[in-house]
Amino acid sequence: MKKTLLAGLIGAAPLLTLAAEAQPGMQEMQQRLEAMQREIDSLKTALQQSVTARQDSDEALTQQVSATAMKVDKLSEDAQNGPIAGLSISGYIDPLYSSNLGRKSASFVFANRSQSYNYDTSNLGDVYLDIKKTFGSGPLAPYVDITIMPDRGAGVYSSLDSNGNGNMSILNSAQAVVPLDEHWQVFAGDIPSWAGYEYAASNQTVNITHNLLYDFSEPSNIVGAGASWVQGAWSVKAMLGNEAGRSQASQVNNAANRTPSLSWRVDNMLTNNIDIGWYGYLARGTSGNYTGSTPNFGRVAYTEVDISNTQLDDISAAQFDYGSAEYSALNGGRAQWWGFSLLKHHKFETAALGRMGWTVRYDYLNNSKNGGGNPSIGLSANGNDPINGFGVDPACYALDPSGCKGAVRQDITAALLFYPTDQLQLKLEARHDISSVRSFERADGTTSKHNDVLSAQAVYSF
Repeated sequence: MKKTLLAGLIGAAPLLTLAAEAQPGMQEMQQRLEAMQREIDSLKTALQQSVTARQDSDEALTQQVSATAMKVDKLSEDAQNGPIAGLSISGYIDPLYSSNLGRKSASFVFANRSQSYNYDTSNLGDVYLDIKKTFGSGPLAPYVDITIMPDRGAGVYSSLDSNGNGNMSILNSAQAVVPLDEHWQVFAGDIPSWAGYEYAASNQTVNITHNLLYDFSEPSNIVGAGASWVQGAWSVKAMLGNEAGRSQASQVNNAANRTPSLSWRVDNMLTNNIDIGWYGYLARGTSGNYTGSTPNFGRVAYTEVDISNTQLDDISAAQFDYGSAEYSALNGGRAQWWGFSLLKHHKFETAALGRMGWTVRYDYLNNSKNGGGNPSIGLSANGNDPINGFGVDPACYALDPSGCKGAVRQDITAALLFYPTDQLQLKLEARHDISSVRSFERADGTTSKHNDVLSAQAVYSF
């Protein structure tokens, strides 16, 4: 028994020796396991912290998204129903450089204050703002449209105070329009004349100066109310009111003009490009009363027919005018005038300068009867308008004013246009004006039948 036990111990001795030798390796492995456990615990802690942080971040992001959504909803609500809903502002600036060769004058024109109306600079060199507010959406939404032109617009040339003096208003036009259905609208306000083919705004014209009929034949703004009707190719509009600056309800020698004017326009679109329009105007207007012995008011009648053909790269337009005004001629009789304007415009592409265009125009205005004059032409004490070339020859006026004929005016205009961008137009224009009498005053004080104007204009729309 003892021998057996001893033999067993002796046999197990190598295993015990091997276990003793392996003990340090086991301890090292245990240490590694403990280190790995600590690392795992650290990773668990970090992961838990990451999850918590992500939850916090998600909650913060959710709150931020909710706040942004509320702001978007508020902006959307304001855009649809707030004070800025349906509000739009557009316009242009058009600084001008004009050189009048006969008068030997040249200058930059931009928002200059001047109440005299001159064909070479007036309604040019503007700051123009169009402010429109629509109430609701869709074609039946009513709206208010206001245009502002400080120192250069209709408010300067035709807006008068209660004494008939110019009040230099910055307001160019203002109207409220209420659609009744798909065909009818009613409107009221200070509304630009509907006469003629030519636009007033420089960013819509294809030359620099306006034609003679626009400047000296057509009525001005009408202050009143009216209605319009549209059906297919036809459109008709009419209004009652007072023409600003001519038939205003102001006191003239303690006599008031209480008769409103009637104006109308009928248009027919023969095709998608060709429009024929007829405009008419009847009023009891303030007379010229150059003799000092005629009535304060007299009947005024004006009508015109215009046609325009507008293609992608070509515009052709023509206009024919006739008008008369009691007691507004130089000799105290009836002023009569008639004329026409012809225009052709073409756009083309060039390799060097890109999009370009050219325009040619011819105007004719006969204002000879009874010494000339009409509600748009103001004659001086010498019987003429020396800047615009209307009225009579001063030499004839000095001999016998009653026997003089007024001017027959013409002009030939050529313009070159450049379109560097969609917003920018650059225009160059040469204009030669002709009068049948020596009605243009020159720089040296003499008079002439001719005058020339060279102009350059930049029009930037926004």
